[in-house]
Amino acid sequence: MRFFTRSLLGMFITALTVILLFAAFYVVTQAIQERNAKGNRIRQANERVFAVNVAPIEIQNIAPVITTFGEVVSGRTLELRAAAAGTLVQMAPSFRDGSFVKQGDLLFQTDPAIFQANLNLANAELADAKAELEQANNALLLAQDELAAAEVQFSLRIQASDRQRVLIERKLGTEANLEAAELSTSAAQQALLAKRQALADAQARISSAENALARATINQQEASRKLDETTVTAKFDGALSEVTGVLGGLVSVNEQLANLIDPTALEVSLRISTQEFANLSMFGGRVIGTKIGVTATGAETPISATIDRVSAAVGAGLTGRELFASFDDQMIESLRPGDFVTVSIREQELQNVSIIPASAISAAGEILLVSNDNRIESKLVPILRKQGNNVIISAGDIAGRLLILERGPQLGGGIKVEPRAKNNAVLPKPEVVKVTEQERLKLIAFVTDNERMPDAAKKRILANLQSTEIPKQTYDRLSARTGG
Repeated sequence: MRFFTRSLLGMFITALTVILLFAAFYVVTQAIQERNAKGNRIRQANERVFAVNVAPIEIQNIAPVITTFGEVVSGRTLELRAAAAGTLVQMAPSFRDGSFVKQGDLLFQTDPAIFQANLNLANAELADAKAELEQANNALLLAQDELAAAEVQFSLRIQASDRQRVLIERKLGTEANLEAAELSTSAAQQALLAKRQALADAQARISSAENALARATINQQEASRKLDETTVTAKFDGALSEVTGVLGGLVSVNEQLANLIDPTALEVSLRISTQEFANLSMFGGRVIGTKIGVTATGAETPISATIDRVSAAVGAGLTGRELFASFDDQMIESLRPGDFVTVSIREQELQNVSIIPASAISAAGEILLVSNDNRIESKLVPILRKQGNNVIISAGDIAGRLLILERGPQLGGGIKVEPRAKNNAVLPKPEVVKVTEQERLKLIAFVTDNERMPDAAKKRILANLQSTEIPKQTYDRLSARTGG
């Protein structure tokens, strides 16, 4: 009996074990089949849609503005130098940095003692030369008188000699008297020659005296000039800068003691690129005479100036063009030479252009537009100007289209997007064209029969052709392909 009971229990356990094994095998088999079925199933992927900020492209006339930096320079600066070496014996109270002086004001003076002595000596030499010239003129007059007297004496001696010859011919005179008369005539002739030599010497003495007077005059003028150079005065109204002289100090020849700057002759030196210079010259424009705005650091109102000069050459290691502009207001209290300023130059107006953010366009001029079916279209446009964080483009054929304001690596042609107006602005509705039912069916047939068009594009276009009001962009594109 006990044996039978144990046999039944063993058979039950064995049957239960077999059933569990079959159940485990079934579960494993179902799991493998389900996994294989999921692996072979084609997963239906959903198209990803990106949200983008857009704005309509507006056509307008814009005058581009060139913004650059410049430096205020002085158009009239005088270096004050000591023309004579010596001790500074006199200095004006206003001879200090930043002081304003008037034309003719004495600024400083070096010791004039030596130069005054040289001038006195030159004056004495000049007086001697004048006295010598006067004596030479008097000697000339005397020589002329003596020559006239000698000529008269010689004439009388000739007459006496002629009378002796007449007497001898009449047998009334003697040979001795004739010989004595001829000797007297010869002596008078020699005296006449001596007086002529004295006259020539007197004339030469005058020439020598005149030369000596000219030399003495030059020496006197040079001594006077050197004495005047010991005193330095202001040549025009202006302000002093870089003053280094001190009273009692020793200075050398040509040592610079200060600068005199004319505050009414300030200019702005600025540099622009060659392309910007060419832009100013476009459409018959002239660079010289162009008005500019100069804004100092911390100022709000620009100061008007006019370009009056262009650099004749490009300096070594530099590029572009250097321009110089003069302020329209001659007295600018807020500016000083050396100040850095911001300069704005307005170009001539450009017609039928649009200004867009620089983030909306690539370096090659590619922009991203949103089509009527909310897909991206890329288009190349010419970049006309760059204005800070904005760009001016030629946009006559894309007026009113929606422009993506921020480009991204995930954005490209054909990608579906969700346009959003920046700052919650209202987006303009796309233009539609109303067509007849016949035209609509013709367009549907063209799209359906086009084998080169992708299926996704066909679905997208056919969705726009479900009514007689078709987006203008889609209608124009299909009409161009169908020939009207």
